[in-house]
Amino acid sequence: MRTLIIETSTAACSVALADDGVIVARTHDVVGRGHAERLVPMIAALPGGGRADRILVDVGPGSFTGVRVGIAAARGLALGWSATVTGFSSLPLV
Repeated sequence: MRTLIIETSTAACSVALADDGVIVARTHDVVGRGHAERLVPMIAALPGGGRADRILVDVGPGSFTGVRVGIAAARGLALGWSATVTGFSSLPLV
């Protein structure tokens, strides 16, 4: 199962693509502001355009606007790809 992971709750914008739990591609860019402009091109640059069966998206804590950008992108892609979306908290990772 292919999984797209999106993290936009910090000053960085990060995406990764995993296949059966193994990361096959990832990219990370410290953008400060501008997640909305960078996120979709970063996903499109992943193998296969980042297309996945499920999408994991960071729901914070962090920047309210950044979290909204990540969730909106995840929901839009999931609708087009018929993928499932699951949110995760980055707090336990800190």
